[in-house]
Amino acid sequence: MKGLLIMVSTALFVSGCVTHQSPTGRDQTLLFSTQEMSQLGDASFTELKKKEKVSRNVALNQLVNCVAARITRAQPDQGQRWEVIVFDSKQVNAFALPGRHIGVYTGLLNVAINEDQLATVIIPIALSI
Repeated sequence: MKGLLIMVSTALFVSGCVTHQSPTGRDQTLLFSTQEMSQLGDASFTELKKKEKVSRNVALNQLVNCVAARITRAQPDQGQRWEVIVFDSKQVNAFALPGRHIGVYTGLLNVAINEDQLATVIIPIALSI
């Protein structure tokens, strides 16, 4: 009986969530509103900038911002600006957070030989937001 109650409660909870179509055309169930997600992304990105070392390398920052700008221009709702930060770390990674934030680690820039390879990593993460 307890298991049935949990299943029914879960089904009611999930059915009450908003369904949204992502930029890739897939349906998504949203547990938080877009505004709540943006606030969470803003807070997380602020914390990351405090904890991680931000790269001061002008050439790397220009490269990442140039690639990110070309990608984000293709996004709907271009009225808002994306914040793009290069973090000085050996991690071979990049990420995007709700609220229009993109982070790229310098370790990725050691692996991505050109702008096209960097864009190949950034495009899917930017589209997922």
